[in-house]
Amino acid sequence: MSKNNLKRTHVLEDDKFDVIVVGAGIGGLTAAGTLAKRGKKVLVLDMHYELGGCATVFHRHGKAYEFDVGLHYIGDCGEKGLIPRILKGAGIEYHEINFLEQDPDGFDTLCFPEFTFPIPRGVEKFKQSLIEEFPDEIKGINRYFKFLNQVWDFMGIHSNPLSALWILPRSILLARYATATVEEFLDTCTNDKKLRAILTGQLGVYHQPPSRASMAGHAGVTNHFLQGSFYPSGGGQVFSDKLGAAIEKNGGKILLRSKVTKILVENKRVIGVEFENKKLGSKKVYADYVISNADLKKTLLDLVGEEHLLSKTIQRTKNYEMSPAMGIVYLGVDLDMKALGHKNTNYRIYPSYDYEVAYNEIFEQRFPEAPHVFIGNATLKDPDNPNIAPEGIYNLQLMSVVPNSPEAWGLTQAEVDDGSYRKNKKYQEKKQWYAEQLIKATESVIPGISKHIVYQDVSTPFSVTRFIGATGGTSYGIAFTPEQFLHNRPSEKTEIKGLILCGASTRTGHGIFGAMTGGVEAAAAVSGKKVRYEILDKGERAVAEA
Repeated sequence: MSKNNLKRTHVLEDDKFDVIVVGAGIGGLTAAGTLAKRGKKVLVLDMHYELGGCATVFHRHGKAYEFDVGLHYIGDCGEKGLIPRILKGAGIEYHEINFLEQDPDGFDTLCFPEFTFPIPRGVEKFKQSLIEEFPDEIKGINRYFKFLNQVWDFMGIHSNPLSALWILPRSILLARYATATVEEFLDTCTNDKKLRAILTGQLGVYHQPPSRASMAGHAGVTNHFLQGSFYPSGGGQVFSDKLGAAIEKNGGKILLRSKVTKILVENKRVIGVEFENKKLGSKKVYADYVISNADLKKTLLDLVGEEHLLSKTIQRTKNYEMSPAMGIVYLGVDLDMKALGHKNTNYRIYPSYDYEVAYNEIFEQRFPEAPHVFIGNATLKDPDNPNIAPEGIYNLQLMSVVPNSPEAWGLTQAEVDDGSYRKNKKYQEKKQWYAEQLIKATESVIPGISKHIVYQDVSTPFSVTRFIGATGGTSYGIAFTPEQFLHNRPSEKTEIKGLILCGASTRTGHGIFGAMTGGVEAAAAVSGKKVRYEILDKGERAVAEA
């Protein structure tokens, strides 16, 4: 173990801080980095042995393979984009990270049985490509993009309140459909099933079908990626490591392998936390502010405790619907994908234009008969990274939405709770069956792939729960529905004075970009809203064009 890692697991010199951050996921690290840069004495605690939560990588076969846990692509990473602005707010300059853009002519490629459609960078380019493909649907296409534009402008009010004077009067469409589902809004645009499938083809980013997903949320996600799709060389871990270094450079402390067991509350305000560390034992540390980047339900119901919460808060928290979970198949493949003509794009395979069928099966805790499959190609995204895979091998990830009940995987809840599930033969067989199901679907895009697999591993919702403590094994927080969006989603502030929330379930949304934005909001709740304006204000709109 390196000296730095030793300090991050074994050494704690003080027990009093300005801010304690529970969970070293990307949201918590962003909050801690932002506050440390502004002179706050910060302690970050996490139960894992690595920084980053879902923004981490792991290795297999020694270090022959490097797989990214949760960052498969991210939008808006141009020099003045959202992500670089947030990182700069924590002390990380743009040149410190090598942002690699995916194919601007098609960073996402939607693959249907008889039709393929690449989604290009840039709002206008995407719009024009749709009009060329569907000339009879121009009115509906224009209406769809009018909504996207209004959402984009509305998002800017958050960091520049004065802009509301001219933005709100021009946001009539958004006001009318702010609480609509994607399906409800698209019903006013088009009945063309193929066009509707393309417009909703990135639903895997939030894992809800059109009948249930928030249209306003869908528009925000779509806008984010249309600013350009990127992958940081080194994966999500580079974000986490840079933030960790910035926290420590500015006097903050990070302690890993430290599981918080209680958020300490007295007279309706936080005073600190209690945690367990194998080397340090049970410890209490104190602060005026505690920022929780941990799972929302576990934060409020377990770490804070129902005895400190209003009855309506308890009931609302228990009733939050969690997002579906994912299963990921990690592969090493001895195919030269570039030589075969594959570009730096993400493939999204759909068995039909109707997305409702597979999700209905998931909500019934069944594996879809015809799954949706996302294919990420780490080797093409990060070609000069020698850690991705052995020479001549391509590193791929196949992902799909999966049931998260133990029974669906041949397990009992008791096996999941005590960790013995990993040795269950039925579970191992189900993982292999699931991998074969996704590999078979992938053959439609990469013919013959099944004969070229030299390495294979599978992660399930139980892996996510084990490493980051997420309810239901989801990395997406509470469900992305109108009933749980905008002001129906938890804000960063709570009824407990000094207790601040950030992470996938808060108002800024899930994903790397949502969690990082939430980290800024958490920092602003401690140091004042000026922090938010300094970091998030995007100035004049700069839509990325090809």
